[in-house]
Amino acid sequence: MSYFPKDYLTFLRALGRNNKREWFHANKARYEQFIKGPFTDFVDEMIHRVAAIDPRVQIDPKDAMFRIFRDIRFSKDKTPYKTFMSAIVSPAGRRERSIPGVYFQFGIKNVAIAGGMYEPDKDQLYNIRSAIRDRGKQLETLVKAKTFKSLLGELAGDKNKVLPKTFKAAQEQFPLIANKQFYYWVEYPADTVLRDDLAAFVIKHYRTGKKLGDWLEQAARG
Repeated sequence: MSYFPKDYLTFLRALGRNNKREWFHANKARYEQFIKGPFTDFVDEMIHRVAAIDPRVQIDPKDAMFRIFRDIRFSKDKTPYKTFMSAIVSPAGRRERSIPGVYFQFGIKNVAIAGGMYEPDKDQLYNIRSAIRDRGKQLETLVKAKTFKSLLGELAGDKNKVLPKTFKAAQEQFPLIANKQFYYWVEYPADTVLRDDLAAFVIKHYRTGKKLGDWLEQAARG
């Protein structure tokens, strides 16, 4: 049995056509029934599954889930609502994006699954780059592994055009040292959300990327 009803996508598509507060308020009961309720239950399921692998994960769904309301303060797009739901399941949940876990996003465009380290701070980035300089072959082995590449693809992230002198010499051998972020991001058709084995499907990605997350977390500590 699917974790989500077909009305999950039906509602989000309708929201995309009627992205106004008046429409949302008039259909809030449908949102609670078809979107928030099932998604909260799924996040709870994912928390238990991830915690079985990483016992540090002791959070509630509200700690992992992002709100459907968009932050429009600095955006030209003033539509008030997202057309997807998303969450981060990690020891810190959505409040700390430098701790590896698993991110998932279910919307009208796609199902997206991601992991790694998205927002390392200045000190963490310095430590990760130091680790890449000193033992970059370890990281290369992880991201070039057949199972990693076939499921998760390439390691992504914004890069610095100019590196501090202490890291420049290592850039030719280890190009990832220029990254400011270190994450994988994979996308599937939107109706993937209706899979009966969706939780196991997401966990498969998390397990495949966990060695990367562990390496980054250890490197970030220095």
